Amino acid sequence: MSKLTMPGIIPVAGMDTEFGMEWDASLVPVGPNYTALEASVYECLHAGCTSIWIVANDDVAPLLRHRLGETATDIDSIRRGTFVKFGQSKHLEVPIYYIPIHPKHRGKVDNYAWSAIYGANVAYWIHTKFSRWVQPDRYYISFPMGMMDPKEVLAHRSSLRKNVPFYFSYNGKTIKDGLPLSFVIDPAEWRRAKHVITTNSSVWKAPDEGMPTEKLPPEERLISLGYGLDDVFGDGPEGWSQQMKSFYDLTTWNGYVKFISSELGEKTKRPNTNTMYRGRNK
Repeated sequence: MSKLTMPGIIPVAGMDTEFGMEWDASLVPVGPNYTALEASVYECLHAGCTSIWIVANDDVAPLLRHRLGETATDIDSIRRGTFVKFGQSKHLEVPIYYIPIHPKHRGKVDNYAWSAIYGANVAYWIHTKFSRWVQPDRYYISFPMGMMDPKEVLAHRSSLRKNVPFYFSYNGKTIKDGLPLSFVIDPAEWRRAKHVITTNSSVWKAPDEGMPTEKLPPEERLISLGYGLDDVFGDGPEGWSQQMKSFYDLTTWNGYVKFISSELGEKTKRPNTNTMYRGRNK
């Protein structure tokens, strides 16, 4: 497996927020002409992700693609090209892919955690089809509704690529406590988390033999469909933990207000167009 390959997974499908707008909550503004989803992509670029996989269903993916495009530029490569001739030749393009949840999973196992797991699963198999030399052994999971300072993430870039599992924490809490805080997992962990969901997603009672013929009581069906992030990742392995100076959970209106009025909110701006896709009317 390649330690040089670290896909970034951004789960969008299945988010539960208080916004309730006609458009996806990942498109809430976090700065002028700058959305939470774009901030998540920008965070992945600071983390050193070699590709970005946005898990979003077909009803919202076209708008997200229109907004973000299909490539971004690695932050560290921009820095390396700043003081050399023909600096742009040093820039590394990071592809952005859009993945819908498989139709057979919808309404059965597709809680929010499933989006992260499914994205890692798809990235793993597609990389494997290319070559075993680019098969990833770690995945950076970034949540659009979890706002952190990307410069803090950049400061820990080398640790992210050396340590797995890796958890960003805030006030002693991580993804294992249900907060949408970024973390790094390996294939063994997404397989474990997948098993947690699939083994609690039954509709039919397991028979002693043969095919199932009797349904479970309503309260015992599709239990994992209501799982939160802590239900799925809470029993994950211990790993490297890095305390962050600031973090804001944007899934609630109160958290969004705190972010907008914070020091981080005041300095959050749309990045340079050399980094992010401009799109139309930008």
